Amino acid sequence: MKDGLWLDDASFRYGDLWVLRETELHVPPGRTLIVTGDNGVGKSTLLYVCAGLLPVTAGHVWLDGHLPAAKKPSELMRQGVRRGFLFGQGGLLSNLSALANVTLALRYHADVFGIDDKEVDARAREALAQLRVAQTDFHALPAHLSVGVRKRVALARALALDPNFVFLDDPDAGLDSATRHLVYERLERFRDDSHITVIIATNSRPLIDRLGVHPMELAHGHLLPEDETRRSRRA
Repeated sequence: MKDGLWLDDASFRYGDLWVLRETELHVPPGRTLIVTGDNGVGKSTLLYVCAGLLPVTAGHVWLDGHLPAAKKPSELMRQGVRRGFLFGQGGLLSNLSALANVTLALRYHADVFGIDDKEVDARAREALAQLRVAQTDFHALPAHLSVGVRKRVALARALALDPNFVFLDDPDAGLDSATRHLVYERLERFRDDSHITVIIATNSRPLIDRLGVHPMELAHGHLLPEDETRRSRRA
């Protein structure tokens, strides 16, 4: 079984920009992959491709043996593939409160989890509390929240689904020191959980050093260890 994340001869491009070229990669359960790269090289797109939010141009992407782009989210959930995604700008729905943003995905998958509205609400509140979102912010719209609180709400939304795949786009960008420390603590828990496959797109050296994970660099459609990419540029 193709457990964890597999890229099998995977390619993806926007027009003339190759984000991936015939890439082979395996990230086992319990492992963390950090992807760095120049701005505009396609790090965020790579996350979408790995999560199955965008279909590959050629090849395949597998999550625990399933082709995510070919299946509905509810079908993947029933097959045990639970994806938590943190978008670079949070990706909160502007017309929903913080609490409603977190409950939305839970309500969509309530039948899979076997939970009712009361349990949906309880799980959402617990996820927000874990990220230290004040109860006074639960019913505020995203526009009325600070950048740090919005990021914590977005992370709570991902956590509420009890994910075994976590995709994080610039998770510490624009955060104050207190929120950054809180997010780092949560990411360390992800890193140390043997059941979670983690993919992070970031150029944040403090985050990379904190997690102690040797990154790969995305350049010209290829994923290479950072030092190897630098050597090829100097050659």
